[in-house]
Amino acid sequence: MAMQLAFSARQKLGLTVPGSSENLGAYLREEERVIRLLLGSDALQVLGPAHYRYTLPRFKIFQLQMQPIVDLRTTLLLQRLVIRSCQCRLNSTALAASDFQLQLESWLEARGEQVEGDASLAIQVNRPALLRLVPKAVLEGAGVRVLNGALGSIKARISQKLLQDFQAWHLGSGVLENGAVSP
Repeated sequence: MAMQLAFSARQKLGLTVPGSSENLGAYLREEERVIRLLLGSDALQVLGPAHYRYTLPRFKIFQLQMQPIVDLRTTLLLQRLVIRSCQCRLNSTALAASDFQLQLESWLEARGEQVEGDASLAIQVNRPALLRLVPKAVLEGAGVRVLNGALGSIKARISQKLLQDFQAWHLGSGVLENGAVSP
């Protein structure tokens, strides 16, 4: 029987957006724009209203390479954008899709001139035979580092780009972070 591995990571965000107290909630309701900012346009596919597919970067843990592809659903509340995973596929030669589960829960909320957020990412995977000699704690530690890296890169992108994208949106330029023109 395969041994189950589980690892998770969490990141919090607190970002001041000067001069935004009245418009930050409206900006967060620009759902597709904000999702593209968070995850990057190249890795994101719009499947329908409030439904996206995100292809995570390929990563390697020891000799195991994989690339999760996650379907996301969003919910808009008054001042909050909520993002949850609803389905996941896996590109991997060593793991079957049934051996892998990914859960993402995230939110961004406008609070005055602050954008606050929280993201948690968890993975459960059946240990592949390829890694049976590696201690479980070592594998899970490597998994936590990979997840922290993924969430950390999203947090860094938000910290760098949200302020300038909010200002472009607020000034009505309609230019998205990737150079495309918003509707």
